[in-house]
Amino acid sequence: MRKGMVRRVGQAATVVLGAYLVACGPLQSTSNWLANESGPQEAIAQEVSENSSAVEFETCAAVEDWQRLSAEEQSKQLEKDPRYAMAIEGDSSKAASWERQVVSFTTYGLSARMEPVTLTGLWSVDAEMQNCYTPETTMAINAGDRAEAWLLNHQMKSLVWEGDRYVMTVEPTATGMQVVQFERSDELASLPLEVVNTNGESVDVTSGDWQ
Repeated sequence: MRKGMVRRVGQAATVVLGAYLVACGPLQSTSNWLANESGPQEAIAQEVSENSSAVEFETCAAVEDWQRLSAEEQSKQLEKDPRYAMAIEGDSSKAASWERQVVSFTTYGLSARMEPVTLTGLWSVDAEMQNCYTPETTMAINAGDRAEAWLLNHQMKSLVWEGDRYVMTVEPTATGMQVVQFERSDELASLPLEVVNTNGESVDVTSGDWQ
């Protein structure tokens, strides 16, 4: 059996669990996710080199005027829920999540999304993100057929498959957030995603997958 098949069979249970969480599941522990123009748009085609192939993507949510609140305002929001206050106090990497620029996902769970939404400051636009999670889409994510990336203060420009990884090009912006989804060409357990900006500089990618 191929490695990809093993992964997808293993994720079948995740699909069932994800469906349960959407319906009535309890909130997950806050110890997981950092351990390691709204509405659908037409897929954008890019010019690619001979060794690359364009990957179609969809920007399923976008809020052009979103901006990070101050660290003080974010702390006040987190303090409303003891789980997040304790997580921040005990894990400096979670506090740093406030400054993340790109967060990738290859799994979906309603409860599991709550922590990254809160810690990145996207709680202020949570309602706008809900259009991205139809039953068909969430099943495709958990089956390993679809991936997702959140872009904070960046705008999607292009996406190509380089044979062993996805290369996403983004443009820095003063404000704004986007949720981008695309069909996967790989069968790996973790998403081989490299992000660069339009100046050719590397942009850090954080995995938001729940364990």
